[in-house]
Amino acid sequence: MSNELTTYDSDDGWGDAAEEANERIIRGTFLKFADWRWTAGQEGRLIPEGTKMAAMGTAAAWVRWEGGKPVEYIVRKAGERLAEREELSHTDEMGWEAGPDNKPRDPWQNTRFVYMVDPATAEEFTFSTSSMGGIAAVSGLGGPIQRMRMARPGAVPIVELRSQDMKTKFGKKSKPWLKIVDWVGGKPQEPQLKQIEHTPTADAGSPELQRAIAEERAQRQHDERNPPPARAATRGDMQDDIPF
Repeated sequence: MSNELTTYDSDDGWGDAAEEANERIIRGTFLKFADWRWTAGQEGRLIPEGTKMAAMGTAAAWVRWEGGKPVEYIVRKAGERLAEREELSHTDEMGWEAGPDNKPRDPWQNTRFVYMVDPATAEEFTFSTSSMGGIAAVSGLGGPIQRMRMARPGAVPIVELRSQDMKTKFGKKSKPWLKIVDWVGGKPQEPQLKQIEHTPTADAGSPELQRAIAEERAQRQHDERNPPPARAATRGDMQDDIPF
């Protein structure tokens, strides 16, 4: 039996599998930030500070929690705004579950997702955050990415997973920091040359143009046969002063 690898020209289905995975709101391993630490997966595997990831994309959504689990997502559509809280269900605080402080907690959480890929292993991660510091960290990537893609369409940022101090009324807390350290992909935009439009006054073969050319040629020949008479040089012709 041969161990030689055989390849096929037909579609192998991996592209469709990737598309199915991209339809899910959580892709790959769940990534979380809390208390100056990045962790991955349900087991809370520690991700070292400064780990590099390719930030492939982002999404914004309202996530409704029930019994400690997400049960409903309302994802912002491309080019549209995210719905306001007043437009959602469960507005009666009497029906809200208690939060960590034993006070009624809004079941809807304004959340951001960042889809990341380990550039060394191609492992996919989804960073989810609903804190003000986390949302600001995600939104802060938008401007630099947009500016870079004006010169390099399709460029993807490489970010380092870091943390920053944040002052709050409860004391010093931490917030995530997605620091851009490099860019991959994207083709440099070539400068666009402005095309100069030329509209001829007459067609090259028109009688009018041919007549004008003949008249100009006749005038030039006349001038060559009858040059103007030479005149004696004057004192003023020999001065180098600029005549202001």
